[in-house]
Amino acid sequence: MAGNDRRVHRAGSETRCFGSLAWAHLTGLPYLSETSDLDLVWHVSTADAAARLVAALARIDAGAPVRLDGEIVTPTGLAVQWREFASDAPEMLVKAADGNRMIARTEMFA
Repeated sequence: MAGNDRRVHRAGSETRCFGSLAWAHLTGLPYLSETSDLDLVWHVSTADAAARLVAALARIDAGAPVRLDGEIVTPTGLAVQWREFASDAPEMLVKAADGNRMIARTEMFA
C-alpha cells in the first residue's frame, strides 16, 4: 500500500477515511463485511490537482482488493464522487451544505 500512498501524495492530496472502516476503527465494532468498500475523502484545491488524483485513484483501484469509493471536496465545499469526476461528463452531481445539485464541470473549481 505504500506505493499507493506515494501516488496519492504526488497528486497533492491527503486521504481521509470515513464509512464502515472508520466506524470499525473508532468503535471496535464489526462494521465491515465481505462486501464493504473503502470510503475515502480528499480535499483538493484545483481542477489540475483533482485530475492528477483521479488518475492515481484509477490506477490504484484497478489492483485494489476492495472497491475504492470516495469524494473530492473543493475549497468552497462542493463534493463529487471521484469516479464521476474521472468521467468526461459535462455535468456532475455535487453535494454542498445547501443541498445536492447538478453543475457544469467547469464550475467545480470556479
